[in-house]
Amino acid sequence: MLRKKPVLKSKSKKYHNERDSAFFRLRSKNNLARLLFSSEKKLSDIAREDGLYKDFEKLKKNGKDTRTVSAPRADLKAVQSRISDLLMRIRPPDWLFSPVKGRSYVDNARPHANAASVRLLDIEDFFPSCTGNKVVWFFKERMECSPDVVAILKGIVTKDDALPQGSPCSPILAYLCYIDMWEEIESLVNKAECDLSVYADDLTISGEKVPEKMIWGIKQILKRHGHSYHAGKERKKWHKPAEVTGVIVRGDGLLFVPNRQHQATAKIRKKLASKCSIKERAALQAQLLGRESQMKQITTLNDF
Repeated sequence: MLRKKPVLKSKSKKYHNERDSAFFRLRSKNNLARLLFSSEKKLSDIAREDGLYKDFEKLKKNGKDTRTVSAPRADLKAVQSRISDLLMRIRPPDWLFSPVKGRSYVDNARPHANAASVRLLDIEDFFPSCTGNKVVWFFKERMECSPDVVAILKGIVTKDDALPQGSPCSPILAYLCYIDMWEEIESLVNKAECDLSVYADDLTISGEKVPEKMIWGIKQILKRHGHSYHAGKERKKWHKPAEVTGVIVRGDGLLFVPNRQHQATAKIRKKLASKCSIKERAALQAQLLGRESQMKQITTLNDF
């Protein structure tokens, strides 16, 4: 017997609408400085200054490719963190799971647990494709900030005219600055009577049947807004198990742990059963605890 689709309840009572945001109709640089716990001069300096990031390469999940991560200097990071905190208070839609506090990769898989058909799309180079112009659009058109405030905010949150991977406010801005794009996608999915979930740059669409025309429409929306999908990561599942952000769904309303997690856990236990140093044993036990915690996070939700 199929389980009912879970209703997502917000774990925070501090959300508000866009028009209740501290940034809405912010038209004074002095008020901006006070809001960000800084000074006008400091904000102007970091908005214009070069060399505020330290770039390094980070290996992607595939273990082959790398992505450039730009770590902001401490003073810039503090301001960006404050911006992130304020923007994260804007009420997110039920289908957005990352970067929403209190919503996990497991929660992202739950809406698709009963689906017969699952489609997965990945936005390629998401942050580098989020432009400074869209930052301006969000703060000018949606937040109705003054031009001088918009200019400072753009300088603070962008690097090389894009959202940098490594900034604490890039994840929420990647959603808000493209909220018009996301709303178009949501409308298209709703018309097809399907379910949508978004986890950072991963889109999952599911239903009794996911129309190809709708998927094509989503790709066209992404393209029109300056994004592209990663063809090598696109997945289509029909009456077969599908992996959604590290969780297996099979259409029966339950969530399952991927086999590789079970295999990795068994491998760690085998190593612990053999002779190893105190330091190695401590490291293995920490790994085992982490794996078991992840597995429990998935299976526990089957009880709700």
